[in-house]
Amino acid sequence: MTYTANKKSKYCHTIKDIPLVPLTAASSTRFLASDGALLSFIENPPGTEFPLHKHEAVQILIILEGSEMHTCGDETFLMEAGDVCIHPSNTIHGGKTTTGFKGIDVFVPPRDDYLQLMAKHGLPVKHAK
Repeated sequence: MTYTANKKSKYCHTIKDIPLVPLTAASSTRFLASDGALLSFIENPPGTEFPLHKHEAVQILIILEGSEMHTCGDETFLMEAGDVCIHPSNTIHGGKTTTGFKGIDVFVPPRDDYLQLMAKHGLPVKHAK
């Protein structure tokens, strides 16, 4: 194992250094891709409504700050910091936040439309090996 002082590894990323990419008029994220998963560090300001949608990928949403009234399937519920929602493949989901929130979305496998959005913004779509 090699230790390098004051130098980032190709495997280590700092979230604030990843460019912010718009998802909707209000919602934005910082994407990080690997071969088998896609991470989205999502930021929704107060009043953001993320439209109901579905996709092939399984999605795991982790709320880090704030809250959101979230819909997954036939249920609508309040998600707050520390809550995790697992969205099965092809399940309708979306939400609205009055407080704003920051969270992490994990997509398995990576969503092709998000990989295309990353490429459009000049972001790498494969993890370093």
